Amino acid sequence: MRVCESCRSRFKDGATVCPLDGGRLLELPDPLIGRTISGRYTIVQKIGAGGMGTVYRGRHDVFEREIAVKFLAPELAHDQVSRTRFLREARAANRIQHEHIIEVNDFGETDDGLVYLVMEYLDGQPLSRAIAAGRMALTRFVPIAIQLASALARAHEFDIVHRDIKPDNIYLIDRDDEPDFVKVLDFGIAHMKGDLRLTATGTVFGTPEYIAPEQARGAPLTPSVDLYALGCVFFEMLTGRLPFRGSTPDLVVQHIRATPPKPSSLVPELPPLVDDILLRLLAKDPAARHADGYHLLEDLRRLRGAGPSKPPPPAQPPRRAFAGIMPAVSLEAARGAGTRVPPTAEQATFDVARWWTERVTLLASLAQRAHPRGDAPPWLTQSLTALEANAARLAELRKQLAHLAQRSAETEQRARDTRLRIGRALDELVSDESRAARALREFESRAEGSRTRLADQERPLLAAWDTLRASADGGMSIERASALREAGALASGWIEMARADHAVARELAERRREREDLGFQVAQLKGRLGAIQAEAEHELGELRAESARLDAAFTQESEAITQQVAPVVQHFTQWPALRAALSFGQTQPDSATPVR
Repeated sequence: MRVCESCRSRFKDGATVCPLDGGRLLELPDPLIGRTISGRYTIVQKIGAGGMGTVYRGRHDVFEREIAVKFLAPELAHDQVSRTRFLREARAANRIQHEHIIEVNDFGETDDGLVYLVMEYLDGQPLSRAIAAGRMALTRFVPIAIQLASALARAHEFDIVHRDIKPDNIYLIDRDDEPDFVKVLDFGIAHMKGDLRLTATGTVFGTPEYIAPEQARGAPLTPSVDLYALGCVFFEMLTGRLPFRGSTPDLVVQHIRATPPKPSSLVPELPPLVDDILLRLLAKDPAARHADGYHLLEDLRRLRGAGPSKPPPPAQPPRRAFAGIMPAVSLEAARGAGTRVPPTAEQATFDVARWWTERVTLLASLAQRAHPRGDAPPWLTQSLTALEANAARLAELRKQLAHLAQRSAETEQRARDTRLRIGRALDELVSDESRAARALREFESRAEGSRTRLADQERPLLAAWDTLRASADGGMSIERASALREAGALASGWIEMARADHAVARELAERRREREDLGFQVAQLKGRLGAIQAEAEHELGELRAESARLDAAFTQESEAITQQVAPVVQHFTQWPALRAALSFGQTQPDSATPVR
């Protein structure tokens, strides 16, 4: 791809001179920079690359805000498994819709086969960089931990397991004067219930330093693997080191077999509650960990009053970047390497339709100057008429694209706001349901113990009763009276136990009704959320399809007008006085001034 040095128009490799103004064509280092996707996302700058693709900083032209656009690597775009896994990030984020999970606002495919995600742009630092600056004080740790637990609790409620929780996938930003606002990234390898299997059975995902024992063994995954990884992250935040260290094979073995050290053995001022929480998260048996993220949240909130630990060293200042990717390749770096590059994307992006309208008007004025006696060749008059029609079609297509972009943006925002509102209500309900479920399990255990004790008391009572019945016709004696007194004592004890058992049974039934009622409310709310999501996705899908059609038509029309204008421009280059006017940035010449 080449770009004109003066007018910034783009052309495929092969051309050396701009057909629009005769300017020199320069090699374009990155053809995506300056491009507009789906009629509303303008690509501004490359900020990083990873295994699946490349991330760019962009601008949402309707909302006029910064965004991040992730493109799937072209060599993977035709692989269905890679495409599905790449777009899974959008599905997972949209299904969860939580303030502490990165927003994926849109996704799609360009007419030339580029698969992309549009995400919120994050200005901050990955948690890994904050940890590298030194261990965290408890006062800083607790708010971050609570935000992480709340994000995963919501994800797990929607049957989504992240599978790769680690500091590089956690971002800290400053938002509304709130420091360390958490964003969880990269749900691209998340496991979602109901998905078709994308990998062979036994395939292991995750990072060795944070991998759960059952995950390392390739066992079926549950939300508990994320809680274990979170335990490793918490351990690293508070102590400055991981619970296990070594080569990858050693790490895997330790996660499966070794007992982690107590955090307080490394940082003595940490309160005992920290040991309790972290060692529970790092339990080898998933059943011994917290029941869910909401259960973990309750423990973390108790830490708020546990007192601060020794302050860590000052943190390094954050650097503007996007987490989970390689360092940015900037235009400035390219210039520093001696590479000729076009102006920045902010300068290079403009309203193409408006520009062509102005360009055709300029060409018409040049025709009057070149042929003041009205002796313009017929082909020139016909070409200018056709160019005027083409420019009008471009303007109409641009208008339709802008209208669709506005509708899409409003639909996205409305759906996002609704999902966030319902999601917060769902968090409260599910938190109550989690507590009710744990209370129900406790009462079930109490009820089982009560039934066992009642049965133990019942056996000697029945034996005493049988003895009395067998000797009922022998008259009263001291022995029989003693047996009767003993049976009465047993009966009295049995009655008390039976009453207690009935009370426990009633309470158990009440707890079950409460749990079922909360479960019903949760199901209803999730059903409503699913319906809203499906409706919004259907509407957005139609808007995306129409936008893609108009975008392709706009590109086709732009290419057509570029080809048609070339002979007109070449015609005017015969007059030296008109050549300067053909360059962009020149003021329009006075059409009344002839050139001869």
